[in-house]
Amino acid sequence: MKEIPRNKTKEATILVIVYEHIVRDILARILRTNGHEVISCSVGFDGIRKFKKGKGKFDLIMIDILLPGISGLDVAKKIKKISQKTPVILIKGWDKELDAKELKDSGADFIISKPFFMDKTLELVENAI
Repeated sequence: MKEIPRNKTKEATILVIVYEHIVRDILARILRTNGHEVISCSVGFDGIRKFKKGKGKFDLIMIDILLPGISGLDVAKKIKKISQKTPVILIKGWDKELDAKELKDSGADFIISKPFFMDKTLELVENAI
């Protein structure tokens, strides 16, 4: 396996909110391999609760758009109301088209599509933090 270069920016604490455990685990593994601390959960309301409890702890939030109970767009909106300066990356499926107004209203800073490619994911994370 090819060795992954360490990230060029700081190591970050990242909150990952993804319902599918396989996708959540792959993303967490990619991030941890590059030295980041990852806190993860599968439900949007749990993610909002963790963000509030750890306010100021998280350097970046990654949210899947498709979540049970509350959409990732709404989770992003609620997180941005708590902390406008915390960067948010929305995760979308390759077949999911996003409405430009919904995306803007969510306050998300970046978007990434599944499937994840390690180098592109880490580059986006570096740009976000």
